[in-house]
Amino acid sequence: MPDTPLWGAEDQSLRLAELIAATDDRVKEAPLRRDVRSLGVLLGRVLVEQAGESAFKTVEQLRRLLIQSRAHSARSHSGTDEMQNAREIIQALNVEQAHRVTKAFAIYFELTNLAETNHRKRRRRAGNLNAGQTPLPGSFRGTLIRMRDAGMSAEQSLAALQQVKVVPVFTAHPTEVARRTVLTKRRRIAKYLELLDRLPMPNPDALEMENAIAAEITALWQTDEVRVQKPQVTDEIRMGLDHYPMSIFESLPRLYSEIRESFKDVYGMELCAEQVPQVLSFGSWIGGDRDGNPFVTPETTREALERARNTVLGHYIAQIERLLEPLSASSRQLPVSPGFQRQLANYAERMGEEPARLGRISPTELYRRFLAFVMVRLRHTREGKENAYVS
Repeated sequence: MPDTPLWGAEDQSLRLAELIAATDDRVKEAPLRRDVRSLGVLLGRVLVEQAGESAFKTVEQLRRLLIQSRAHSARSHSGTDEMQNAREIIQALNVEQAHRVTKAFAIYFELTNLAETNHRKRRRRAGNLNAGQTPLPGSFRGTLIRMRDAGMSAEQSLAALQQVKVVPVFTAHPTEVARRTVLTKRRRIAKYLELLDRLPMPNPDALEMENAIAAEITALWQTDEVRVQKPQVTDEIRMGLDHYPMSIFESLPRLYSEIRESFKDVYGMELCAEQVPQVLSFGSWIGGDRDGNPFVTPETTREALERARNTVLGHYIAQIERLLEPLSASSRQLPVSPGFQRQLANYAERMGEEPARLGRISPTELYRRFLAFVMVRLRHTREGKENAYVS
């Protein structure tokens, strides 16, 4: 293993210039090329280690032939010689060799997609840094600017936004074969790619993350791409709900924050959270589509609803637990509103002091005591007990 990390940077200021480059600066593509190249190198090392030098050479030979074919086709509409050579190599493979080659290319394209997604995030951050740069037309801020320049007032734009309803619907489509464990590994690689953009990045840190990515690629190679057994309806329900904790719960608040910030930047209009229309909501056919799956029953539909409900309630409970630590304000240090005190007293009267006692919360930490009651109510809602929330 080389001592110099693939993502190492001798000149940290140059690396920063790449990350914050303007849209019209060609250096902006250098980080994407580095990511794709480095991920390809790591995959090559894994391929040699896991499948042998012969498999690696076959993959590399095919990759070069296909690149040459595309280059020749772009220049002279030819490239048939390279394609014929590639076909001959593929036809000479046995089933096991063909599977290895196919898997290598599949993982390469997965890694490339992760690099491209990370680059889009990178360019969004760069755009936010360059205040004088015109936002992309397809972005929310860019769209608002076009609406404003077309003569629409802030109120008219907000009214137009209230007419927008986007409802992605999850379905257990038969072409969706990605397993949860594969999605999780991709997610971790994506996270490491993001961390590699944090500067300054000393070589030991870059090497540590490089090794972590290599370990994930090795795990991808050793993992079955598809399920050995056909998923049952309950498996499909669970897999459909996996998207919420894996991405939706994290990204949805950012969407609404961006809407508020864009109205403020473009129109100078301050919107509170309640004024932002609900433009995005989610639906699901999984567990309820009786036309598409003969195994769907009233019981599976009931289970789908219950699992969805518990997924959201579990997220709320986790967020309340996170709030307990920072909200340590004491009534000895600052006052609280009379309305808050009344609600806290109402909770204590209805539910007793057991939640605060179990959490070992000080009598002066009123916000923490309040959150303890909220958490108990959420848990009772999930379990169908007394003092549950009604909606």
